[in-house]
Amino acid sequence: MNEKKYLLYIDGEFREGAKKESFPVINPADESIVGLAATGMVEDAEAAVQAAKRAFYSGAWSSFDAKQRSAVLMNIAEKMTERQSKLADLIIKESGSTIFKAKAEVALAIGTIVYYAELIRTPYMYEPVIPGAGERTNSYDFVQRDPIGVCVGIVPWNFPLSLGMWKISPALAAGNTIVIKAPTEAPLVLLELAKIVHEAGLPSGVLNIIAGSGRVIGEYMAQHADVDKISFTGSTVVGKRILALSAASNLKITTLELGGKSANIILEDADIAAAIDGSLFATMLHSGQICESGTRLLVPESRYEEILTGLVTRGKNIRVGDPHKADTGMGPVISKKQKEKIEAYIQTGIKEGARLILGAEGLTGPEYEKGFWVSPTIFADVHNAMTIAREEIFGPVLSVIPYQTEDEALRIANDSIYGLGGGVWSKDKGHAVEVAKKMRTGTVWINSYHVLTPAAPFGGYKQSGLGREMGVQGLMAYTQSKHIHVDLGNNNAFRYKWLLK
Repeated sequence: MNEKKYLLYIDGEFREGAKKESFPVINPADESIVGLAATGMVEDAEAAVQAAKRAFYSGAWSSFDAKQRSAVLMNIAEKMTERQSKLADLIIKESGSTIFKAKAEVALAIGTIVYYAELIRTPYMYEPVIPGAGERTNSYDFVQRDPIGVCVGIVPWNFPLSLGMWKISPALAAGNTIVIKAPTEAPLVLLELAKIVHEAGLPSGVLNIIAGSGRVIGEYMAQHADVDKISFTGSTVVGKRILALSAASNLKITTLELGGKSANIILEDADIAAAIDGSLFATMLHSGQICESGTRLLVPESRYEEILTGLVTRGKNIRVGDPHKADTGMGPVISKKQKEKIEAYIQTGIKEGARLILGAEGLTGPEYEKGFWVSPTIFADVHNAMTIAREEIFGPVLSVIPYQTEDEALRIANDSIYGLGGGVWSKDKGHAVEVAKKMRTGTVWINSYHVLTPAAPFGGYKQSGLGREMGVQGLMAYTQSKHIHVDLGNNNAFRYKWLLK
């Protein structure tokens, strides 16, 4: 076989897995083999954790001051920028991303590491305690932020590079060491990142990147007693499993970014043309394989038919095809298994009485004979109790739900086990903000969707997760708070006398 092989990165070395096996990474657009990834096993996960542990306790990275860590992180960012075309090409080939989405993902990944490299140059690590709080003595108090220790990041296949950097950047910025479990479906871009990190001067063992079965090595690390923190992005079902394993072992600190079924509300005064295009973008970007996609579109009954007509008209203009072409709007879904899952949900929607207004014709032609293709799909006349309105489909399927009043729209929006994203469309931005405040969800876009910045926290309410990534909160999530009290004189004699006569 001539396919390029990518090795595991453990303790500063590129190596085969313990059993010297590999698995093919499939291009979802044409089912060709993009490359081979070395298969990590339990022995490799153990080696990676122990490498991270040695590196942390040696002080090889944690003892660096913030300026030193910042310089190394900026060097990584510069090398990523030099190779951004290669990184984007790998994302396109292994995950079916369009050029637009792949370039945006690389830019977000680079922006994230730059943000944290700059943030740690500010005095974030110490928090003064207000003098005079409690007893007034000749002393002072402060709170120090220490790195947690050995961290594990489990990354999904839909945004492997950017979501990987959401974990790597703050973990390293705070002085931790980390093991990244790359997604089985799309591991190559993170294994390519290991080459960049290796060249950038990061000490051995500080960052380790392995690939393999989540059920095997992901679960092994989730319950590992030497792991101090785990950050997982993926489904709610698996997230609950990770949390249980973590709690049963050493009660490690856990961050979970899980599923979503986000509501996107069009208010009566919205710019309808903009709202229609924005709502299609909210659902169809990356073939709907985004956890915060706005897959429930709430529409006022007074403008219902107008909006349905617009959605069908504009939805037919979405170009589905070769993700390398600049004018492609939607590529394939990640795998045959995912395609079959999405198609089963579409059939469920039809059986439960939703009206299929776009997508019934499917995709035909020689370009769709290979690969895993799903047509942009829109259901009308959906009510919030239907399966397609309750469960995360993770595909290009939009459910349009009518409402009569704004209060009803908010009730429907909040009637979900999830709370990750959401949108509001209105010409009255002030009023839209007030509506957004009432939505029980972690991020709300107004007259926009999917726009993220490394400076703002991201995460969910309810079963969409625990904790936040990105922003200052994302950095704090990789630190422990330590209160230090300093006595400036012999002020404690009056306390001691009660014990020592």
